[in-house]
Amino acid sequence: MAEKVFVAEKVVKRYKKVNVLNKLDMEINRGSIYGFVGRNGAGKTTLMRILTGRAKQTAGKIEIFGEKNPAKLHIQRKNIGAVVESSAFYSNMTAKDNLEVVRLQCGIKDKGCIKELLKMAGLEDTGLKKAGNFSLGMKQRLSIAMALMGKPRLLVLDEPVNGLDPEGILQLRKLLKKINKEQGTTILISSHILSELDQLATCYGFINRGRMLEQITTEELMAKCQPYLSIRTGKVQVTATILKRMFPGNGLEIVSDSRVNLYGFTGSTKEVVKELVLNETDLKEIKAEGASLERYYMSLMDKGKQSCK
Repeated sequence: MAEKVFVAEKVVKRYKKVNVLNKLDMEINRGSIYGFVGRNGAGKTTLMRILTGRAKQTAGKIEIFGEKNPAKLHIQRKNIGAVVESSAFYSNMTAKDNLEVVRLQCGIKDKGCIKELLKMAGLEDTGLKKAGNFSLGMKQRLSIAMALMGKPRLLVLDEPVNGLDPEGILQLRKLLKKINKEQGTTILISSHILSELDQLATCYGFINRGRMLEQITTEELMAKCQPYLSIRTGKVQVTATILKRMFPGNGLEIVSDSRVNLYGFTGSTKEVVKELVLNETDLKEIKAEGASLERYYMSLMDKGKQSCK
């Protein structure tokens, strides 16, 4: 079983009379890059604030690196580096000087870590240039380098690609993959745009109106975004059994009490229709669909919106 670096159980965060987080469950495995996806205002930043100790949940429990005792969570939070809500650096100082300030604050004696972090973030040639004059992508990488001081086991990033151009997103993606691979750092990264996390995240959590809709690996998500058959039937369990027998290598999902999806299907529907009719499944509709990441995301968000009514 994978080691959990963070677990949330039925977490509620209430501001006045509004539940920003509504019995949210969440698990982040060690070594993963967890893409936290949801529309603006869905509760992503609030969860990150609770995780990093900037806020406290109204109800529910959280666990950090195996520690469940609320009085001891601050000890484990020392293993977390974070850039939440806004980048924090001195705009009138160089990248090197900004990192020097953080080094002193962390009580780290080895000055060599500054050169190492500058190189990792691609900022080793910025010289005397003030951070305030950096491009947005450079500012983001500096903030991440500062958060990595002390080599935290978990890096938390709130919408780091927001506003970046394609080149900036590519550079940030390369940096985060490098951190994850070379240092084994677990990364939690949020975005309201699924495609911005494509080719980066190893798993995803979809949140809407404070509720976790689905947690899924990249492989599972890709399988659901293949061409598929959407079948509406009066006997969904019987239909699912028949489809499993006919297509044992394909993904299958019972979407509702009257609809089942067969993923990765690229053949003719005639054979499927014939088998379902012969087995008296009360077939009502069958149609081929072509899913995409964004289409899947939007359909999931719409389902979550309906369930919150």
